[in-house]
Amino acid sequence: MSGICGIAIHGRDRRLDPSDLMPMVQGLSASEDNDGFTIIPGPAALGAQSFQGRLAGVAGMTVQQKSLALVFHGNLFAMKDSLQTRVGEDPFHALLQFYLKEGMGFLRRLRGAFVLAIWDARDESLYLATDRFRVHPLFYFQDGEKLIFASRMKSILACPLAASRTINYEAILHVVGSSIIPTPETIFREIRKVPAGHVLAWQQGEMKLKPYWEISFRTPSMDSEADLAKRLRKQFAEALSVSLESDGTSERIGTFLSGGVDSSTVTGVLTQLLNRPVKSFSIGFGVENFNEMEYARIAARAFGSDHHEYFVTPEDTCNAIQVLLNSIDEPYANASCVPSYYCAKLAREHGVDFLYAGDGGDELFAGNQRYAEQAVFEYYSRIPAALRRFILDPAVSAMAKTLPINVLVKGKKYIQKAGMPLYERVCSYGFFRIIPVTEFAEADFLAQIGHEHDPVERYRYYYENAPAETELDRHLYIDWMLTLADNDLVKVTRMTEAAGVAVRYPFLDKELVEFSVTVPSRTKMRGRELRSFFKNAYADLLPPEIRKKKKHGFGLPIPVWLRTDQRLNDLMHDLVLSPRSVQRGYFRRKALENLVELHKTDKSSFYGTVLWNLMILELWLRNTQTAGTN
Repeated sequence: MSGICGIAIHGRDRRLDPSDLMPMVQGLSASEDNDGFTIIPGPAALGAQSFQGRLAGVAGMTVQQKSLALVFHGNLFAMKDSLQTRVGEDPFHALLQFYLKEGMGFLRRLRGAFVLAIWDARDESLYLATDRFRVHPLFYFQDGEKLIFASRMKSILACPLAASRTINYEAILHVVGSSIIPTPETIFREIRKVPAGHVLAWQQGEMKLKPYWEISFRTPSMDSEADLAKRLRKQFAEALSVSLESDGTSERIGTFLSGGVDSSTVTGVLTQLLNRPVKSFSIGFGVENFNEMEYARIAARAFGSDHHEYFVTPEDTCNAIQVLLNSIDEPYANASCVPSYYCAKLAREHGVDFLYAGDGGDELFAGNQRYAEQAVFEYYSRIPAALRRFILDPAVSAMAKTLPINVLVKGKKYIQKAGMPLYERVCSYGFFRIIPVTEFAEADFLAQIGHEHDPVERYRYYYENAPAETELDRHLYIDWMLTLADNDLVKVTRMTEAAGVAVRYPFLDKELVEFSVTVPSRTKMRGRELRSFFKNAYADLLPPEIRKKKKHGFGLPIPVWLRTDQRLNDLMHDLVLSPRSVQRGYFRRKALENLVELHKTDKSSFYGTVLWNLMILELWLRNTQTAGTN
């Protein structure tokens, strides 16, 4: 693991020294072998830990007898264009010079995935910034006296100046209901996350948070689909090329290859650019509905890749749990962490240092199944409002009551959901919409929250603030902020790090993303056909079987294994129903027992996913107690 960390103090006549910062630098890494970089300019201290395949370091200078310092971790692509650097120039010093010329506005020029911090003693300001999708997270704690920040939560917890931490009960409900904790919250009430594409400015004890990158879907291109397709291919090839300039073209490069559209396109275009076969890596499962290996093999044959496979087992899952807990700073229960880790581990074993991933393609070009599902409800909104309100709605409702025919009941439910805002419909399938939190949680737990849990709060916020006019573009924006920044990128970045591999996300290239919002929503997805524009643009590259296949995903069959594998089943009972777990007073024992019983007979993944969320939460709590955290 790796990243940046630091401390800034206001209103105290003292200088920080290495003993204040070094525990934080060490807390950035699970290994004691990595080099740490530190700079101590006075009332601020900055540090970094390196990781292969990324830039990490610090720079300092004096301006008007005042100290300036920068700490950086991540990657910058096309550096000569964005930073105007000279051959052999220290990139960290170049960034600091760039700040002197343009202030924090210089961030808009950067192309890459990074976190950075700048201390400016001229006005006693500390600036923290994340990249546009927050590939690398940044946590912070602040009070009237100090601000402490780090890429890893445990780095903040290691700071000798940090205050006490208390568990955030609202965050616990987020983990149970959706596997993640949405930004800006964390598992601790006192620690927050810097959102994607934002700058946090802390000046003399006062904090301001604002975006430096604002993008809009509101100016769609008038170009033909054919012209847009040419631009897409050019931009995507360039996104891969700028990464290759950094990584080189050696055998150390490989790709995730699930057999889906995104990973197949990455593998195919990368093969064309390198003009040779690339190494590709796939994960399978011994559960038919979760296994997509057939399509990965089709893609591998089509592109002639040097293909490698691994089938994850329940035993592998048990063995990977501790890796997951060590790698991610708070309870995080996306079970596809497990196959992501084993895929990166397989790549590392075959000499790969850089894995190219397809994450982001669905969210840029409309590839998630739920986009098609929600499009169904838009059809109803096109019927004149008066006809819906005074004729169709009451007629279907009345007939459903008197003639409980299946099609009429479904029609009534359809009309009800069609009348909901998009964010309400998306969340209507959530756990706490099926089982109310008041029935699941203990009264004392609910009293700690102080209000009724609202699982749609973040969805509503992003929906209402989306820079978009169409429902599809609003949905894409929600997924940029939640599915990508708070879920998928956490999973892939942390699990590849755990395996010793650096990951690249060509779909999240600045120029490609800014092009994607100019593609009209009606072009991105024709009717309910997912990825229609993207698939047509690459019709000559992608095998027909992959263009026609249904969206599958990269899920671990954990709901099945919790029923069929004895070790995982025993672990589930211990973590969910043991006295040690129940006595925390979070959830009602009867509700937990009912959940286990429902999972026994339910054929979907619904209850099994929630049980896995509870298992990871309890394991994190036990680990945290062992580590002595409050």
